[in-house]
Amino acid sequence: MLSYKETYWRYKTGFKTRNFDLTIDTIDPLSTKLEQQTRIEKLSLVAFLDNEQKKSFDTMNRRIKKNNVDYYQNSDLHVTLFGFGPLEKKHYEKIQERLQTFFKNNRTKGLMISLDTIRPGAFYSKNRFSPTNGMGNGTVIAFGNVDTNRFFFNFTNQLTCFLLADKYIRSVLGLRFRRKFPNVWCTLGYYDTNHEFTIGSKLEKLFKQYDYSERNGDDTRFTLSEISLVKSHYKNLRHPTFLEKFKV
Repeated sequence: MLSYKETYWRYKTGFKTRNFDLTIDTIDPLSTKLEQQTRIEKLSLVAFLDNEQKKSFDTMNRRIKKNNVDYYQNSDLHVTLFGFGPLEKKHYEKIQERLQTFFKNNRTKGLMISLDTIRPGAFYSKNRFSPTNGMGNGTVIAFGNVDTNRFFFNFTNQLTCFLLADKYIRSVLGLRFRRKFPNVWCTLGYYDTNHEFTIGSKLEKLFKQYDYSERNGDDTRFTLSEISLVKSHYKNLRHPTFLEKFKV
């Protein structure tokens, strides 16, 4: 059985977090598969990995695909700063203008992230505020906790407060708006099947080989130098439309 530390929001508002001991032995991919097929246009602020950064995950992706032919590899690997969700198009321009002001005055020189684990994504049901123990949601993610990504989270929390300081944007996004989860991850792919399955010994061993969370210095570190505001009809950001790119 796979064991991880999951970080999520302690309360419905604010930035306080709590840690959760998570075990995963079963994958239930159906809801994630249906989400990937959703054709609702959504607005996101993301950092795409460049070709050299994506190579870090090539071997693992091939090994997972060899283990299960139903595994679908994402091509546009990215880290999401904010998923704004489906909005009316008239709101896009206001958010874009506010982001322009933030990044114009930003003094950050590169945004470092640390990913220390490749693991199944946790299953969060719509009616629960915490991950479902024992269950994976069908995705495979490269994951970094808040403890090793404090600079990234300080940056995104500052940006959250800056966005909400604008009354118009606050009325659109809501006072409780923030990052969906208080951790950083890159979705490498997902299982393209309707069937729930148990993680076998080979796959379990494979994931454990890529769990560096207890081994200092073995994580994968990237410096993000460009952040993009995009819209897409796909959850995995296939065929995104770029609205603007910001340097960090």
